[in-house]
Amino acid sequence: MLQSLHIRDLALVAAAEVRFDRGLNVLSGATGGGKSLVVTALKLLRGEKCGAGLVRHGAEELRIDGEFLLPAAGDDEPPSRAAPVRAAVEGITGRPLEGDVLVVTRIVDARGRSKIRVDGRPATLQDLRDLGSHLLEIHGQGETRALMRPEIQAETLDAFGGSDGLRREFSAALSVARAAETRLAEVAGSERARQERVGFLRFQLAEMDEIGLDEGEVSRVEDEHQVLAHLDRLREGLDGALHAIQGEDERDGAEDRLGEAIRSLEDAAEIDRELVPAVEFLHEARSLVSEAVRVVLSRADALEHDPGRLASLEERLGTLRRALRRFGPTETDFLARRDAMQRELHELEESEAGPEAREAELGVALDALAGVARRLCRARRRAADRFVAAIESELGDLGMPHTRVQVTFDDDPGHGIELLRRATPHGPGPLEFEVRINPGEPFRLMRETASGGETARIVLAIKKGLADQDRVPFVVFDEIDAEIGGRLGLQVGEKLRAVAANHQTLIVTHLPQVAAFADAHFRVDKLVREDRTWTSVTRLDGAAREAELAAMSVGDGAADGGDAEALAEARRMVERARVGGARVRPRRTSGGVSRSKPLQELDLGASG
Repeated sequence: MLQSLHIRDLALVAAAEVRFDRGLNVLSGATGGGKSLVVTALKLLRGEKCGAGLVRHGAEELRIDGEFLLPAAGDDEPPSRAAPVRAAVEGITGRPLEGDVLVVTRIVDARGRSKIRVDGRPATLQDLRDLGSHLLEIHGQGETRALMRPEIQAETLDAFGGSDGLRREFSAALSVARAAETRLAEVAGSERARQERVGFLRFQLAEMDEIGLDEGEVSRVEDEHQVLAHLDRLREGLDGALHAIQGEDERDGAEDRLGEAIRSLEDAAEIDRELVPAVEFLHEARSLVSEAVRVVLSRADALEHDPGRLASLEERLGTLRRALRRFGPTETDFLARRDAMQRELHELEESEAGPEAREAELGVALDALAGVARRLCRARRRAADRFVAAIESELGDLGMPHTRVQVTFDDDPGHGIELLRRATPHGPGPLEFEVRINPGEPFRLMRETASGGETARIVLAIKKGLADQDRVPFVVFDEIDAEIGGRLGLQVGEKLRAVAANHQTLIVTHLPQVAAFADAHFRVDKLVREDRTWTSVTRLDGAAREAELAAMSVGDGAADGGDAEALAEARRMVERARVGGARVRPRRTSGGVSRSKPLQELDLGASG
């Protein structure tokens, strides 16, 4: 379970520590008050993307810490839930979790860069997503639209029936079969094009090999050609440089003059020590001049007039420039293109398997695909019967006792090319949820149901059924009851408390009938203080909770005791919820009924 959630500098939240109860936690408040920030913090712990815009204005970074209780054994938390989490933690950190508490940290700086720590060790965003899938689920109002899509319906049925692995196996087999079909088509339809391409590559590589361009050769040839083509000017330049350095006689050269300057300056430096650096500079200059003379003399001795060599260089340079125009434009491009052609030629020559071999390869892939498809269809049919029964039972409690649900798909997936044409990564054929709202009417696709309230109740029933599959310890419902009226609020509350009997649950709601079932009720408020906007969360108990339920029913005027009837109705709602909830609360530890610690008022805006 999630013991505590620590939030710092998340949008309007400056600092907060929220401690959740084990059962049903309710979050209420005015629209725009900041309820979504608590859900956002949980989403960040689950590995969702986060931009710099969520960092509170003036802060350097936001930080979210989640403290999860993962007992190795006992009745407080089923080991089946804690075991995969512990395994995931060990895979990320390289060490088993010590103790029963796991701390997960997400930091996002003002540039949008994330830092993640799992049990004190650095982790990647993908690590956090993998771990988060074991820790908590978040069902949002927007998922209603997603559940209308056939592929999401297929994923939902597989999640309910535990056939997710079979679906992934089918998707992998489908990829293999389609790749084999593509290779067969390439062999059967493009063998001539392959042969033409092989001939072209061989011809071009022969030309490139005949040119024999080596790395760096263009620069070397251009440099040597530059020297031999301007030999007279070069010699003239070298002679002029030597004359300027060495002078007409042995006392007229630059080196001799520097020597005189050094001797004179050394005498002066004996008087003024500030001149010592200048003496050192002149010594260095004289040494550099001597080295320059050596280089110039050596180069002058090496220069020879060789008309034959010049002509050879001009011919080679012309060859290289033509080659670069065809295969370049640079030497690097030429060499890279030659390497790429060699690789392509090798691959084409290795792929000389005829259509017969590719047909056999495709046949094997199609047989494997059909085998997985049959297993997936059988698993889905078994799950569909249980799924329909569970959903119809839930809908009966939600005021839709006559509604019938069916899952339609072809039990016989077929085989061969026919299966390949119909299949998608989500299954061997179309899968749809169909609904009949009223007796005597035909079944219709769920996405074609007209009433938003009916659709919302169907989606809630499905999510209740998924939550019952005991996959994660913490389930979040973010305003999924938005289109369900107050008349059915108590039934919705009953359903959520039933979920909370086996899962720690958080519901963000505007319905007082739902909030009445809370084991822990929090109100989120937005206020302005010292010209800054802040968000606060308050734990509500007793009269404060009844006042909030009354305000949720008739408006904020009831919160200060101004509407006695609304307050009385709020008390009745709490009592009805308490009586109805007694049927779904049997979660006991060795010491009796599990109870949560009280939570004081929390201020998510005040840092102190």
